[in-house]
Amino acid sequence: MTGYPYYFLEREQPILWRPHVSSQDLTRLLSVYAIRAVPSYWSDFIPSFYQDLRARVNQSVDGVVMSQQAMELTLLEFFTIIAEEIGRAEIEPQRRSQLVNEVTNGVPLIMSCIQEILMGSNPASKQKALICFKSWVQYGTAFDVIQPILGLALNSLLDDETFDSAAEVWSEIMSSNAAARYQNTICEGLMPCFASEWAKAKHLESIHAESEDVGKSLCQLLSAFGDNFSDWIAARFLRPDIVIYLEMMMGFAGFPGYYAEDEEISDLTLNFWYVLQESLSELQPDDSEDGIGRESLDEDRHVILSSISSASNIVGLNKQSLQAIREASTQVYVKLTEVLRRKLEYPMQKEWMTWTRDIRQEFTGHRQEIADTLINSYHVLHDQILTLLIDTCVMQLDEIQNASSSGTNVPDNPQLEIGLVRLEATLYCLKALSEVVPHNENVQMPRFFSEQIFGRLPKTYVCRASETTLSLIGSYAEWFKLHPQFLLPALNFVIPALEIPQLASSAAKALKNICDTCRESLVEAIDAFMTVFANVERAIDPAIKGSVVYSIATVIQTLPIERSISPLVGLLGDIFTRSNECLETRKQRLASGNSGVTVTHIQTASGETELEPLSAMMLLQLDFLSSCCKGLQSPLEDEIRTAEERIHLYQRTVEDRARVLSAGGMAVELARSMEQVIQEVVMVWPHEQQIIERVCHIIKTMMTASQLSPLYLPFTTLVRVIENGFQRHAFSCWLDAAAKVVSVYYLETTGGTLASKLGSSSVPNSYNGGAGPDSYSVSSSPAVVDIDNDLPSSASTVTRGRTAMELENETVFTHLLSTLISRTLEGMQSMSESLMNFSVAGLALQERLALKATLLFLIEFVNQSYDYPVLQQRVDDLMARIGPQMMRGILLGIGGHVPRSMVPQLNDSLFPFVGKYPQECRTWIQALLAEPEFPSKYADQASKEKFIKGILQ
Repeated sequence: MTGYPYYFLEREQPILWRPHVSSQDLTRLLSVYAIRAVPSYWSDFIPSFYQDLRARVNQSVDGVVMSQQAMELTLLEFFTIIAEEIGRAEIEPQRRSQLVNEVTNGVPLIMSCIQEILMGSNPASKQKALICFKSWVQYGTAFDVIQPILGLALNSLLDDETFDSAAEVWSEIMSSNAAARYQNTICEGLMPCFASEWAKAKHLESIHAESEDVGKSLCQLLSAFGDNFSDWIAARFLRPDIVIYLEMMMGFAGFPGYYAEDEEISDLTLNFWYVLQESLSELQPDDSEDGIGRESLDEDRHVILSSISSASNIVGLNKQSLQAIREASTQVYVKLTEVLRRKLEYPMQKEWMTWTRDIRQEFTGHRQEIADTLINSYHVLHDQILTLLIDTCVMQLDEIQNASSSGTNVPDNPQLEIGLVRLEATLYCLKALSEVVPHNENVQMPRFFSEQIFGRLPKTYVCRASETTLSLIGSYAEWFKLHPQFLLPALNFVIPALEIPQLASSAAKALKNICDTCRESLVEAIDAFMTVFANVERAIDPAIKGSVVYSIATVIQTLPIERSISPLVGLLGDIFTRSNECLETRKQRLASGNSGVTVTHIQTASGETELEPLSAMMLLQLDFLSSCCKGLQSPLEDEIRTAEERIHLYQRTVEDRARVLSAGGMAVELARSMEQVIQEVVMVWPHEQQIIERVCHIIKTMMTASQLSPLYLPFTTLVRVIENGFQRHAFSCWLDAAAKVVSVYYLETTGGTLASKLGSSSVPNSYNGGAGPDSYSVSSSPAVVDIDNDLPSSASTVTRGRTAMELENETVFTHLLSTLISRTLEGMQSMSESLMNFSVAGLALQERLALKATLLFLIEFVNQSYDYPVLQQRVDDLMARIGPQMMRGILLGIGGHVPRSMVPQLNDSLFPFVGKYPQECRTWIQALLAEPEFPSKYADQASKEKFIKGILQ
């Protein structure tokens, strides 16, 4: 060895073995040099460095003598860094191949060095050797190369000073690619170690001392073993050493203390119980017979296990053995269920309040992970776990009853609080199992929801047990659907909780789940349902009331239209009352002429702007109305596909609505109240965007094919509201609402439009106030008004000036025009040239979404296929007049006048036009490109001719 390595060793080796100087940086420099020097400047660098360093043991250099330990530590540091750096080094492929060959040739020497040191007695060197060994396992050293060291690595597990390092080595081995091939060799070597007195003592010490420091490495090792070899464990479930292993894992799963606050070790075991259950479920007779799916143990096995007693021989599974394993696994998972149930328990409230927010979140997240593990327990235990938990629940209810005799004030009664905490954990277990309990389970769950158990659950305590009960009720909604006799008792628990702030959110979620799932089952109990709701309505927090209104509306939606009136009045009566109060107050303020009381926004102390209280209250009532309209939508709405299906449904729903309204009574009052609120809100809050957006959302929600409710406004009223609102303030949401109206009511069919199908007199559009409060008259005017003249003309007026045109309005308005021409014959016939010019002007927009919407409209306009010659002639006439300007706008965009990302779409848009009007487009394009410096000063004649040829060929 010549050159730099010799110089380095001669000059720097005294530093390497000085005890007060860290050699890691110098060794790393040397290893980096070695990787880059191979083979040109330093061939055979591993054996040469090894031999040179060993030759200098006990020699004095500059008065410093290198000891045997210093030599070993330096060698190990060098070998460790080499293994780590090879993968990270950026080397050209040819040199990397040479380096890998060098390393491969040197690995046996490295293994021999590690083996020699592990056979010694120096703890520091042995720890360093294990770290080095781990690096070479990570590097991917072949299993047969590392195999001679495995026995020594096993022995290192039984020594306190080397256990942590050895555990890391074995964790790395178990997760390596070779682990599956050598499963038996690894498992048979480790299991006696796990079952040793030393390991059991270490496990007990960590549990009794509640010390993670003592047991964490052991738990990590046991968990890694279980995660990687669960199939092997399952097939040998009855072996005594496996039983000991499972007991140790159970002990770590129930490690003392609260997760995140006191310990984090219990979380390491949860994945094992999942993979073990999967492996147990896949067991088949003769699953582990010799010669099937296993390799023979190597001859060196006796060497590996020389200091550890040999495990018993494995025999194949027969049906009797498989049954015995299943019975044993049942006992294990019964015990696990109780262990996990205890880990779910919250601390006492005083202790909980001392925890930081992060700790609380970690603890709560851990509870969800435990819930997932309980599902695996169910797959082993089935009904048995339900029996276990419900029996536990009964005992805990007895304890709560006894504890409450000393007082019902939870903070002053520790025994009562403990009882409620334990009950909550049991209820949480039952909630977790809702994902896997069959919906037709008819033994244990009816027992739980009976008066004897469910009826005893505490209702007087505002605590986590009540909150978890509400979540549990919601999670079993599908089960209630097949067991409707338990629905009303469940709702009697849920609805009163809506007025309790601490429980309201959970109660609202439970109610939504039940109403969404069990709406048909609740029809018969609707009167009792509404009675319970009426008792708590005014106390419900506004933050959740919208959800509650939606949930109840989903049930009302299933009722025949005649039966839906009374529940709707009960649901919306208070909302309409408060809405009218807001409207009257707003009118009075506007009539006063005082600008100070007509403002709709105020500034908060923090400098932010928010709605003033009256406007905020009105917005809230509109949210409730919107929730009701959404709930009244039929779940079958999306299943209606064809226009004929929609028209048939329209005919039926309009007739039903007209019949109910013609009878007068509450139906007319309900319809009148809705119309009054919507129209007057638009009148007194026309410029408040948040409020108007809610109004538009209500209108769009009414636009469904299944308009069974008299609550929904007639078509002509909707159009009038939209038109008046847009004229007062051109919010884009009005255009969006108009597009929805067009898409629903303008249905082009083979026989004409929806208007001709339904008949002009079938759709009522106004109330006859002069005939009395209960009378309802039907106008003879057509239902489908000329929306394309009324609304689009207003839009074009507002957006005529480019400076006044908002980008959002441009996009939405163009979408409205697209909807109009694609859905209506009348819309196409009455499309004005000014509107088409408006769209052509949109080709100069710089905002991508608006420009894209404009292009789509123009393409849809040209691609319309009509059976009526007069309409086709109308399209042709419009194109003859606007075609040249449209083509100019497209070519200008391609020439660079719009964002570059839109150029491909502009280019593609030419082909529909050329395909429909080839001669006209040829004339327009040639004439435009003949203009000098058009569409850009950089476009020369050759590029123009190439462009024309590509487009018009």
